[in-house]
Amino acid sequence: MPDPCPHPAAPAPGPEDAAPTAADGPAGLVRLQVAPAAIRPLSPAQQKYNRLLARVNDLERLLESLQHSADTLRAPHLQRMDALRRRTGQAQRALAHCLHERLQDEQGLTAPQQRAIRTLLRALVPSVPAPQDEAGRRAWQPLQNAYRPPPASPEERQASLQALLVQFEEWTGQPPQVPDLDQIQSPEQLLQILLRQAQERREATAERRAARRARRKPTARQQQEQERQQDARGTLRSIYRQLASALHPDRERDPAERERKQALMSQANTAHERGDLLALLRLQLAAEQVDEGAIARLGEDRLAALSLLLQRQVGVLDKELAGLEARLSHELGVRVLARDNPRRLADDLQQLQAQMEQVAQGMKDDLQRVQESDAALWRWLREQTRLAREHARAQAPDASGPPSGWG
Repeated sequence: MPDPCPHPAAPAPGPEDAAPTAADGPAGLVRLQVAPAAIRPLSPAQQKYNRLLARVNDLERLLESLQHSADTLRAPHLQRMDALRRRTGQAQRALAHCLHERLQDEQGLTAPQQRAIRTLLRALVPSVPAPQDEAGRRAWQPLQNAYRPPPASPEERQASLQALLVQFEEWTGQPPQVPDLDQIQSPEQLLQILLRQAQERREATAERRAARRARRKPTARQQQEQERQQDARGTLRSIYRQLASALHPDRERDPAERERKQALMSQANTAHERGDLLALLRLQLAAEQVDEGAIARLGEDRLAALSLLLQRQVGVLDKELAGLEARLSHELGVRVLARDNPRRLADDLQQLQAQMEQVAQGMKDDLQRVQESDAALWRWLREQTRLAREHARAQAPDASGPPSGWG
């Protein structure tokens, strides 16, 4: 790294002057921080640089730790959950077959009991995955045909679409304009159209605002910000070029050293493409292009450029971490947070498996009760009817606001 403002080497700080630093990360994070001099405290620019450097290192550590935990736990968890889902599906299909067969023999069944069984089968059969084997699929197909939900009539479909349009206008304050409404087949399809229209309006509004800003003459502050951005890009490019010059493998005669430089150069290329300043600084340490006091000797302008690059990197890593948490939460079925104790994820997955085990066992118990006797079947039907009413009340939609994504 070039030294635009050389200073005499600062005296080594004593124990009483040591500044708090983040945990020493890979390739010597502490060596890249600005240590306070014995007679001169850190400037605000140096303090900001240290904070951002530690923040980037912390986010990288969280990403690495979370990915490692997920890689360790993912396969056994998904295998266990898949096995439990298969067990549950087998029990559900056996229960459906049992209820269907009992329904064919109407003797001893009252009209309310027949209706209750049909209602249960209409809810159960469409939600159960079909068997994987050909024989099982052939046996399951008659039940799918018999208890498939009836299609909505044109009048019912139009009524549900109109109700959704009314809700949309109440939530957004804007009357929706949907051409060819009679061609839309479901509320879900209409919802996607309305969400897309809302997104297009937001994007058009943002474009108009950006166009207005572009026509305005930049203020002094905006010009200063543009200059800082250019300095930051130039600093990143300068560090990369120095590394490329020092690590060029074609200039190395020793085969082992050439291989080492090729590996470092590959890392430098990746870091440059990502705008990963910390990785480039670590590579400079590995290539012995800088010493531990190089950052402390930098001028304020160059330090500000480094801080701006680190600030951008913090934003990128924050988004990357949030994206990883969201993907893993969806994939594993539990809420995943990088800052939780690593043991927490393992415990949550075990708890989810235990819950799924209870579901599988519950379906097996239901099947045994239904097969036990007619009296047991009648008691089970009453319980299921009561549970269905309670579930319907708990799942009643909240009309107080729109679903996520409306705007």
